[in-house]
Amino acid sequence: MRKTVLSLVLTSSVFLCKIEAQIGIHTSNPQGSFNIDAAKDNPATGTPTAVQQANDVAVTPTGSVGLGTVAPTVKLDIVGTTFGMKNSTASGSWDNIWFNVTPSIPSINASGAEAGLQFNVGSNSTGTYGDGQTLATVATMLSNGNMGIGITTPTNTLDVNGTARVRTINSAPGTTIITPVYTDPTGVLVKTSPASVGAYTSAVSATVASGATGTLITGMTDGAIYKAFVAVYDACVDSAIAEFYVTARAGNSYFAINGLGGNLASGTTAKSPTFNQISRASIATTWTGKPGCQDGGNGASFNYTLTMPSAGTINVTNNGNVSRTYNINLTRVN
Repeated sequence: MRKTVLSLVLTSSVFLCKIEAQIGIHTSNPQGSFNIDAAKDNPATGTPTAVQQANDVAVTPTGSVGLGTVAPTVKLDIVGTTFGMKNSTASGSWDNIWFNVTPSIPSINASGAEAGLQFNVGSNSTGTYGDGQTLATVATMLSNGNMGIGITTPTNTLDVNGTARVRTINSAPGTTIITPVYTDPTGVLVKTSPASVGAYTSAVSATVASGATGTLITGMTDGAIYKAFVAVYDACVDSAIAEFYVTARAGNSYFAINGLGGNLASGTTAKSPTFNQISRASIATTWTGKPGCQDGGNGASFNYTLTMPSAGTINVTNNGNVSRTYNINLTRVN
């Protein structure tokens, strides 16, 4: 009887010693404080390979848990292609959420979420696991693909209830035709109808010597009507801008340009230019009271003539006494 009791005590002592050290299930080579080798494929010594670790559960002395890894680097470290939660034992019935990671496009999937998903944040004032929290819904994604920021019932593909900010916007080259965006009475972004109306071409320029002619812009849309602004500057920070209507219709050669008004930064109270309509497609612009400048320009240095040799082109002739650079901006009005 004594031998039997002594044997039991010794066995119990060894078992307790194992508990205080490392515990391995299906492995004699436990990694960390606790290690389950589900497939029983870990080596007797050394660290299991990544393939061997794929079926392991491990707990480190610091309390980190690894699934598919015996060396977790965070509190819960999951190595695998899918992480999921479900409230049904039926095969393939993922009723809540799972994360699927492929080599190319990781995805978050939520089957059983017929109404969509909501993202909530808030403070946890009374409990550890979510009880007593005050949450605010910051984003909602409906099952039809509508995404709401600050709203739980988005009615558009992207519905922002609040201000929006874009920190970086590309600048379009001067020859690029850009179309402005407006809002309708409900705040939805819209374009004009047809969308080409309001299209804008900015700051196309040409430098032309005194008495010479250069091409100011080409490629205007056939059949379109534009409002054009032509600006010219000198080295004395003086400037002049004139406004024109431009009709770019190739049919019957019905293309035309006509002056509307303008503004001379310097000079007298006569700020508007004098327009001389030479022909339907040619107009001379003369400025009065323009002072001379140290760059050699005299009172006529801002004078020029605009000519349309075809429906889609505007040329400029420098009628001043020095070389000048002319900028044109076009807005389509029809």
